[in-house]
Amino acid sequence: MRKMYRDLSRSKSYFYYFGWTLLVFFGGFFLIFFFIFQNMFYVKRNQRIEIFIAAHGLKDDSIFKGLQKEFKSQGIIDVNVYSYLEDDINIFNYFSANGESADFIIFSETNIKDLEDYLIYNYYDVSTLSSAVPSLSSYDTPISEYDNLPHVIKIFDGQDEYYNNVHHFNDYIEFEKAGKEKESYYLLIDKDSPFFKEKSNPSIGEDVLEYLLSSALD
Repeated sequence: MRKMYRDLSRSKSYFYYFGWTLLVFFGGFFLIFFFIFQNMFYVKRNQRIEIFIAAHGLKDDSIFKGLQKEFKSQGIIDVNVYSYLEDDINIFNYFSANGESADFIIFSETNIKDLEDYLIYNYYDVSTLSSAVPSLSSYDTPISEYDNLPHVIKIFDGQDEYYNNVHHFNDYIEFEKAGKEKESYYLLIDKDSPFFKEKSNPSIGEDVLEYLLSSALD
């Protein structure tokens, strides 16, 4: 019994003096493994394009999913498309969760008016991109009634069918709903997108915008 007691005492003493060393060793090993795993499988924000759409559903997401293949050589690994019903009572909760950090958002005229105070400060005046995005000249880029909201890109006109026959975003997105008055829809660009200007993956945003706009042109 006395020998067993001495053995237990030695074990306790060993862990008392060397236990922290073992914990640090295994903790460091875990962190190294975690960072290796993260670098191998985690998609960084400047490798992922995010698009938030508030309309009446998606007809065909190929124009958006095609971005991954088109810009793979420029570091794009993933494309996330968040699509919600624009008249859902929770639409602004969805926008807070997935839209505020998206690179591009598509909103109806009604929702833009509701969010105007926020959009004024957080979205690009797209008219500054005209020289780098040739297809932009084919689109209307209106401003708000009070000349506050940066120019947005009209991708669907609630009144002009000729405009919609030239700009085929309605082949990809459902802008109309039975029993509801038709309205216009617009594309906006987040100022904090990592793909524009001085961000970490510069100038790709202009190429992405050109790809989207030109792909929907007649």
